[in-house]
Amino acid sequence: MNHERRAKWEERHSVGMPGDPEPSVAEMMHLLPRGRALDIAAGTGRNSIALARAGFRVIAADFSRPGLRTIAEIARRENLAITPLLVDLEQGFPFRPNSFDSIVNVSYLDRDLLPLLKTALRPGGALLFDTYLIDEADEAGHGHLRNSSFTLNHYELRALLSNLELIRYREGLVAYPNGKRAWRAMALARRAG
Repeated sequence: MNHERRAKWEERHSVGMPGDPEPSVAEMMHLLPRGRALDIAAGTGRNSIALARAGFRVIAADFSRPGLRTIAEIARRENLAITPLLVDLEQGFPFRPNSFDSIVNVSYLDRDLLPLLKTALRPGGALLFDTYLIDEADEAGHGHLRNSSFTLNHYELRALLSNLELIRYREGLVAYPNGKRAWRAMALARRAG
């Protein structure tokens, strides 16, 4: 990851506390196989914390030291089974095949990472993937989302997960409890057992 992008995220995570989990994580959690879970680009841990509170043993992977410190502090305070792991996924994928029962990937898109995520699932494991659609770039005015590398085209996620069993899939406008809205694609898919 380039220095400028890293500095931006580290600054953002140094002042932020985890909010509520992504709605899809809260909604689909009961369908995720219990056991060892990986939270990709965990940030300050909103999804990791929700998973751990539900009984998952979580590896929270991110490149932001401030975000991981927040996760570690909350995990220690609440006695949660979360292991924060400093990793730059653009530099490599440190996880072995067949390592996780569940993988959660929210608001992070690296198409080259998807085959590795699928391989990291144990047979019968599930991947919950939820990120921005191309429509969000037009509506939100997010600078980084104007780059198509960070947004999915319509039905692209379905195609990217075509070799997994699709359990749930949707695309469209998501309304958050705080009143914000975002164009997102979400899929819950299972690796064949």
